[in-house]
Amino acid sequence: MYLCGRLREGHCDIRSSHLYARKESDKTVRSRFKSWAKPYLESHPEFVLEDIKKDDVFFKDAPLSLEIGSGKGGFLLQIAEKNPERHYLALERDISICGTFAKKIEEKGLSNIRLLPGDFDNLFEMIKDLRFDEIFLNFSDPWPKKRHAKRRLTTASRLINMDSLLNEEGLIKIKTDNDVLYEFTLEEGNKTPLKLLSSLFDYDALDRNDAESEYEANFRSLHKPIHRIIYQKQRRI
Repeated sequence: MYLCGRLREGHCDIRSSHLYARKESDKTVRSRFKSWAKPYLESHPEFVLEDIKKDDVFFKDAPLSLEIGSGKGGFLLQIAEKNPERHYLALERDISICGTFAKKIEEKGLSNIRLLPGDFDNLFEMIKDLRFDEIFLNFSDPWPKKRHAKRRLTTASRLINMDSLLNEEGLIKIKTDNDVLYEFTLEEGNKTPLKLLSSLFDYDALDRNDAESEYEANFRSLHKPIHRIIYQKQRRI
């Protein structure tokens, strides 16, 4: 398991993961290597998980929301503070970024967030039996080159997997500043059972159930339009 150093198929092993390696020239690495991140994550099993089964009560005791690609937690920390009665699961594949997020969870003393380091594709098997009222995708990697389109988080196959994680009439809420990813997501959504509930090319004002990370605030300060898409799981007849 990635937090105890053993490589287990389908998980993000901290010692061997390319996301943990120091490769400044590798464009897929999203942050600088932080040597303290791995031991810090290992020392906080109360909110950093290696297996959801070890915190079974957390996932049964309250309504659930999921964020895929949580980054440093700017969005989810605000949402979790606003909704203490709701439980949140955060997936983030970059170990160094996980470390930064985990420190913020501890500093704020939030008990309604659990952080699961790893990639959505690899972790799907672990979380496939959970059911969420909402799934957040905030400023996912757009993989702008056409040849990398299959890596985008909003391919039809991944959206279908997300659909399977939703409670009836649950929502997938997607925000991006990237025009290509916005159009791609709409096209891919048409290939799924999901219902398009809302599509805004210029989402210019936060609704009351949303939050703005520093990343998003920076884009707004530059007057760059934020795009938002909301999909809903259709009621099964």
